[in-house]
Amino acid sequence: MIRKSLVLISIFSLLYGLVFFLAPNFFAEITEAEKTNIAWLRNIGASISGVLFIGLLLVYKSPKKNYDLFLVITITSILQTIGLIFSRFFNEFSAQKTIIIDFTIYSAIFVSIYLIYILIKYNNIFDK
Repeated sequence: MIRKSLVLISIFSLLYGLVFFLAPNFFAEITEAEKTNIAWLRNIGASISGVLFIGLLLVYKSPKKNYDLFLVITITSILQTIGLIFSRFFNEFSAQKTIIIDFTIYSAIFVSIYLIYILIKYNNIFDK
């Protein structure tokens, strides 16, 4: 069950990451954000797709060999989430429709907490 949830998060991350990576203008349009500097969206999309999608698939495939990778994924997810929260708190987004930004933040919080939960509660899937 836990390993299958990693696949689910991985696929969700791929979808979210690809929107940012391949269609940052679309995201800017739906959030009514300024399009003058959206290169950061492509960067974050690549990061989400690479780290969360590919990384979690590797952990799913062979958790016993990928504890360190899972730890890096979890820490990266936490740091990205904290960054989103600070940016929202300090109103750094140019988006006018912040409900979509808030959904992104809530999703990131959920994923981060869930990854921490797996590290603590289901550490045995990583036994070598």
